Amino acid sequence: MYFCYKNDVLFWLEADLNKLCLEIETLLENKYRYNGPYYVYHADILRKRLQLTAKTLPKSRFFYSVKSLSNIHILKIIKEYENFGLDVVSEGEILRGILADFEGKDIVFAGVGKKRSEIIFGLEKNIKSFHVESIEELKKIAEIALSLGKTASVALRVNPNIEADTHEYIKTGLDENKFGLSSNEFTLALEIIRESSSLNLNGLQTHLGSQIKDSKPYKDALALLVNLAGIVKEKLSKPVDYLSLGGGFGIDYESSLKDITANDFSLKEIADYELYKNSEYQIDFEPGRFISGYSGILVSKVLYLKEKKDFIIAVVDSGMTDLIRPALYKAKHPILTVKKRNEAKAIYDIAGPICESSDYLAKKIELTELKQNDRLAVLHCGAYASTMGSNYNSRPLAPEFLIEEDKVILIRKPQSLDEMLTLEISANKA
Repeated sequence: MYFCYKNDVLFWLEADLNKLCLEIETLLENKYRYNGPYYVYHADILRKRLQLTAKTLPKSRFFYSVKSLSNIHILKIIKEYENFGLDVVSEGEILRGILADFEGKDIVFAGVGKKRSEIIFGLEKNIKSFHVESIEELKKIAEIALSLGKTASVALRVNPNIEADTHEYIKTGLDENKFGLSSNEFTLALEIIRESSSLNLNGLQTHLGSQIKDSKPYKDALALLVNLAGIVKEKLSKPVDYLSLGGGFGIDYESSLKDITANDFSLKEIADYELYKNSEYQIDFEPGRFISGYSGILVSKVLYLKEKKDFIIAVVDSGMTDLIRPALYKAKHPILTVKKRNEAKAIYDIAGPICESSDYLAKKIELTELKQNDRLAVLHCGAYASTMGSNYNSRPLAPEFLIEEDKVILIRKPQSLDEMLTLEISANKA
């Protein structure tokens, strides 16, 4: 992976994290009077993942899943790669894409609950496609497009009822899940599109879930989509422009140090699949975590140590408001000390400050000896960390930084208490 120790100091590629943290904390204290956790992203790692994805699947186009890491500065890096667009799930994410210089034709709009105002916004921005999840949504898009004198491009998201080996909360491809159209609904959707003057079917899409390591479900899903594309051609007398297998490629949350090979999802297994290699259709993907996951860390400081019989609880200044995955999914993130105090080791629970019993970043992990104010780096926080942050317990949102070449750049300032409360304070003012 991307981390190693040199003289007991943690390095991230060529970045001395102890030195970098001192620089960041001095800026935060002097300019913002902020003393708390923060995220750091590495532009080189983000670019490595973008290049790996594009190189391994050269026939495909990719629509980066904005919900995984949505900072505009990150999206601008993704914009550097011409075969990358954006997969969005809200009007706000469309706006982020526009502010990062993406055009509507680079954006596909997913999500089961698109509001009227969001559909209008997507039509106004001439997005590439709405990924339709229900018959009611399809009818609503047709009605709104007709009223605006526009033709809406849509892709039908099909629920393939294919099992993927992942956490139950992030499975999306089973019939019991809320996502996508059933086979009966697919047939009805084609009838609606055929009779509509304001709908254009340009794609078929499916999504199996998240953090998947096995390529077989994707192969099964592609076979299904190719079969459905044949039905579309027969029913509508025109082919679709693309098939999308969604995202969900898994990364290795156990790997950390440089001499450990990551057990990632194998893009090459997809690339070598005969149906992929020989398909007459454009085959797209919507990766998020696979691109951004390794590119971020959460830096936290030890506040207090509580001795237990067989272990030590290290209470730190970050918690589920900054990284909810361990509390929500029982997810595990590697945690490393930024600077080793010595080689003595102990077993620690890393507990957050939030008033919830589930607020732990890790349990029963072995670390070198910790003292108050020691820094910890929580790894692989480039996906579903800051984007799932909250103000629970009235805690301000943490700032974000980007390592770009030999510089560290502030890309989201810390939220002040005044900024957190301003919507409430100003609610009844004229």
